[in-house]
Amino acid sequence: MTGRKPTPASLIDAAEHKRSTDEIDARNDAEQRLKTKATLKCPSHLSDEAKKEWRRLIRLYRSMEADILCDLDLQSLVMYCEATAIYKKAQETWTKYTSVVASNPDAQRVLDKCFAVMEKQARLISGLSEQLCLTPVGRARMGMNAAKSSKPSALETLFDEDD
Repeated sequence: MTGRKPTPASLIDAAEHKRSTDEIDARNDAEQRLKTKATLKCPSHLSDEAKKEWRRLIRLYRSMEADILCDLDLQSLVMYCEATAIYKKAQETWTKYTSVVASNPDAQRVLDKCFAVMEKQARLISGLSEQLCLTPVGRARMGMNAAKSSKPSALETLFDEDD
């Protein structure tokens, strides 16, 4: 898909985006109808590495300010977790064979295949990351940030000391 990604209705300023309040209300209603009450459960068919990634992501999503995922996002999340697991496995294999590549042409073929797999999975992960709000661009598009830490960062501490 080309073109601009849609802005959530809650972030639309009627004057800036040249939308009437009726249009904004209609978008808000449509967004609310898309939300579901179902909770996401880790599918049993995922590989062990993908299940680890699933649990890591769900913990991160729960710590965010807004509900991002619903059961409509299940397939995207499954694809992201499996792609991450495949990428990690290919990377481990690539690392294992890099030391013997100079003396073994078969090792070079394995490296080439690993690199191709890594490249394909990286493209898939990159695309799904933005859709699932796992990148700064994806979160900014949704108007949210990662969970706020109660402990100030070193930079915040530095600026607070000057006051």
